[in-house]
Amino acid sequence: MSVPREGCAKLRKVRRASSFVAAAVLAAVATSAAPARANGRFPESNQIVFAEHDPDLVLLRVTFGLLVSRDRGRTWGWVCEQAIGFSGVEDPMYTVTPSNAIVGTTFQGLTATRDGACGWSFAGGDLEKQVFIDLTTNPNDRKNIVVFASSYDKQDQDGGILFASKVWETKDEAQTFQQLGQPLDPSLLGYTVDLTASDPNRIYITATRYPGQPNAQGVLLVSKDHGQTWTEEIVPLVDTERAIFIAAVDPTNAERVYLRTSNMVDKPTRLILREADGEGGPPTQRVLHTASGALMGFALSPDASKVYIGGPKDGVKVASTTDFAFQQRSNIETQCLAINEDGLWACSNERSGFVAGLSKDDGATFEPRLRFCDIAGPLATCGP
Repeated sequence: MSVPREGCAKLRKVRRASSFVAAAVLAAVATSAAPARANGRFPESNQIVFAEHDPDLVLLRVTFGLLVSRDRGRTWGWVCEQAIGFSGVEDPMYTVTPSNAIVGTTFQGLTATRDGACGWSFAGGDLEKQVFIDLTTNPNDRKNIVVFASSYDKQDQDGGILFASKVWETKDEAQTFQQLGQPLDPSLLGYTVDLTASDPNRIYITATRYPGQPNAQGVLLVSKDHGQTWTEEIVPLVDTERAIFIAAVDPTNAERVYLRTSNMVDKPTRLILREADGEGGPPTQRVLHTASGALMGFALSPDASKVYIGGPKDGVKVASTTDFAFQQRSNIETQCLAINEDGLWACSNERSGFVAGLSKDDGATFEPRLRFCDIAGPLATCGP
C-alpha cells in the first residue's frame, strides 16, 4: 500500500481538522494507490523491533508490510509484503541479528534478508514451506535464534484434528538450522516460543489443545533440556478466551513467565504470571490484571522491576513487579509496546497522533516518531 506524496499533503490538512477523518482518508488513498495490493485490513502498526548491535536500526511491522528506519525513527522506508515473501492477513515476527540480517516468520516459510531489507529469500531444506508462527532470539547470543512452526496436519480416524509442530534453532544468524527434539504432541496447535536470559537450556512454548472447541485448553510447554523433552502445564481458558501467548520471561528468573490471553473482539483478556520456586515445587499461576479488551502491548523493564501493558481500549498502564498495582499512564489506543534504552516505544494509530511513538516519562506522553504520511517511500520493490 503505497501512499503518494500528494495524497499525504492533503491528509496533513485534513488531520488538522480531525485525526479520525485523516485516518479514514489515509485508508482510502492507500487502498487505491498502484501498484499496491490491499489485504483488506486498515493500515496499522503492531510490532517494534530493535537491533541490539545497531541502535539506529528500528523495524516497525505494519498491516501492509514492514517499515525500516536507519536513523532511530527520524525517517522510514517501506518494504511491501510481496517483497518479504507473503501476502494476505498475516503478521510475521521479526528479529535482527548482529550482522543486521533480518529474519521473519511467514506461513510460507522462514524468510531472511542480508542486504538492508532489499532482497529476501526463504530457508530451504527441512524448513521449506513450513508454517512458521513465532521466533525468539537468545538474549545472551544474538546469532542464536529458535524458530517455531505449527499448523494443521490431518484428521485422525475418529475425525479429530491433528497438528504438525516443530522447533528449530540456528547458531549462525539463520544460515543453517537444526531441529530440536521430536515434533510436539499432535493434539496441540502452537502459538508462541521464548527463551530465557538466566537459563540457556530453558524453552517455553504456548499452545492450545482442541482449538476452537468449547473444551479448548491453554497449555504452557516447558523444556529444561533445550527442546529435547517437554512437560505440560494447563493454563485454563475462561469464558470466550481462545489461546494464550508468552508476553515475556523475567530476565533475572527463568521460572517467572508472563502470559496473556487472547479473546474475541472487544472481550476481556487477562495477564497471568506463572512462577515456580526452582526447587522442584509445583508452579503456580495468578491473574495480575484483567483488561477491558485485547492486551496488544506488553513490555518488561530490563531489570524486571516494572511491567507495562496496553491495549486499544485500556491505554497504557504500568506497575511495579513488587505489587503489580497497575496505574493508568495514558489513554492512547495501544497496538504494541517495546522498551529500549531511550524509553518506552508504542504502536498506535492516527487518532492518537502517531503510529510509532517514544515516551520518556513511563508512558504518560509520547513523542511521535512516525505518521503514515511521513513514510519516505518504498525501500524495496514489490513483485508484479
